[in-house]
Amino acid sequence: MKYFQHQKCSFKYPVVSMGTFDGVHLGHQKLLAVLRSKAAENGGEAIVITYKHHPLEIIHKKTFPYMLTEPSRKEVLLKQYGVDCVLYLDFDEKMAGLEPIDFLQKIIIGELKAKELVVGYDTHFGKFRQGNYDFLKQNAEHSGYQVDLVEPYKINNRIISSSLIRDFVREGDMIDVTRCLGRNYSVFGSVSTGHRIGREMGFPTINVIPADPNKLLPGIGVYICEIVLHGITYQGVTNIGYSPTLKKTLYKEIETFILDFSQNIYDQEVEIVFHKKIRDEIDFAGIEELIREIQQDVKKTREYFKLKSAK
Repeated sequence: MKYFQHQKCSFKYPVVSMGTFDGVHLGHQKLLAVLRSKAAENGGEAIVITYKHHPLEIIHKKTFPYMLTEPSRKEVLLKQYGVDCVLYLDFDEKMAGLEPIDFLQKIIIGELKAKELVVGYDTHFGKFRQGNYDFLKQNAEHSGYQVDLVEPYKINNRIISSSLIRDFVREGDMIDVTRCLGRNYSVFGSVSTGHRIGREMGFPTINVIPADPNKLLPGIGVYICEIVLHGITYQGVTNIGYSPTLKKTLYKEIETFILDFSQNIYDQEVEIVFHKKIRDEIDFAGIEELIREIQQDVKKTREYFKLKSAK
């Protein structure tokens, strides 16, 4: 049985790590540096086993907005940090019930013929997540591989993890998100037709539909951001929320005003890159009050990037 249906890589000395790698944060980057180093030492290949979506979706039979990194973006980042081959495991209910020893023998050894494994402190696999570093260490000599443990990455004595970053994203704390990721948080999506209300106020906005419905959006509020369109970066202000003053919609929207920009970009792909939350979403008394606040948002955004470029 092939567990990686789209595998096209051939290996001389496979050095393997596995996990969801959601966010590809600083803790993941630390592990990937060890993976890359071990592969280079032996003239081998750095290989990551991962999933397009979280295994919990299969186990709980539902989707939910949790994803820090879209699958296509995750692969780009993994390769950026030195991974030679990204293998997506065809995870299903049958695999969720696979005993750790079967996972090891059939997948890691049987299909990939791993020579070395690099795992994090929180690596778990197999039925009831019983497979871990200790399990791999116990089976290493018999199965003919080496195993290396990478300790967690900490900031201010706090372990950096995907779940911690999700909490920061939900809170709108983009400063701490950036600190944990080693880069700004972003959302990829396509521009859709909106209500055109912003245009009437002098602040035409684009509505962005996330490329992946599981993408975790920053908490409700107004953010300083950048917008990447066809490789060109623009400055902007993004509101995530329900636009209570004007629309009172029942669903969360991403609306972005791009500074000094007048192109029609409906149906085009953009990346919204978040820098900093500047205020909560407010239900103003009227449109004039809202316009004055947006003017202040734009002023703060220009000042932010002016200071940033001066550093």
